[in-house]
Amino acid sequence: MSTSDAPRRRFTTIPATECLTLVGSQVIGRVGWNTTEGPQILPVTFVLRDGVIVFRTSPYGALSELRNVRQVAFEVDEFDVTTRTGWSVLVRGTAKPASNPDELAGHWDRDEPLPWAGGSRTLFITITPEHVSGRVISA
Repeated sequence: MSTSDAPRRRFTTIPATECLTLVGSQVIGRVGWNTTEGPQILPVTFVLRDGVIVFRTSPYGALSELRNVRQVAFEVDEFDVTTRTGWSVLVRGTAKPASNPDELAGHWDRDEPLPWAGGSRTLFITITPEHVSGRVISA
């Protein structure tokens, strides 16, 4: 199929409320932040709880840098390579460690987020969305 024979695709903006619904429908996302060595982007398993993104990590790995409050980007998406359709949501917000005893107890009382990576994952990081945007590509 030549480029001129390919079905036309459309990009459409996703409303912010629908963006958060899409984020909540997934379990893997990517968190990005600036480090002293430049931008870093890593995948994490997460849960959207009460409008806040929550994931667990090692207190000693690269993601432990987020224990220092900072601005981050968080992306979740889903694509179908056969139909060339899908969506992507970008959340920009503030990452910080969960430190309030009641907040920590609430996180430990639930099964999610369950890290896929092995080892000790005792550091809960929360991302409070400040700006949410998304796009869908459709035929």
